[in-house]
Amino acid sequence: MITTEDILNMNFYKKEKFTGSYKGMRYLVKKDKDDAENDIFRATVWPGPYNFATTPDDQKISATFPFTEEGKQQAVDWMNEQWRSRSEWGIMMHS
Repeated sequence: MITTEDILNMNFYKKEKFTGSYKGMRYLVKKDKDDAENDIFRATVWPGPYNFATTPDDQKISATFPFTEEGKQQAVDWMNEQWRSRSEWGIMMHS
């Protein structure tokens, strides 16, 4: 299970994006802007083993969350739910 500690602290996102993986699922979390130019988290998940740039866009799923500690927790919860709802990602890890 991914935790908020796994995806680092808020200050990190002011300058960098974060990528990681969990049991066959890859993920990217970054600070972005919404249509009103407000800061948001954008979390993207996709099946491994390939990185973001080499994975086709149709295999990526993204969601946005407020750029707050609560939004960071929501992003973690969403990524964990994405992994739970796609059992094939765990199977791919063991193939």
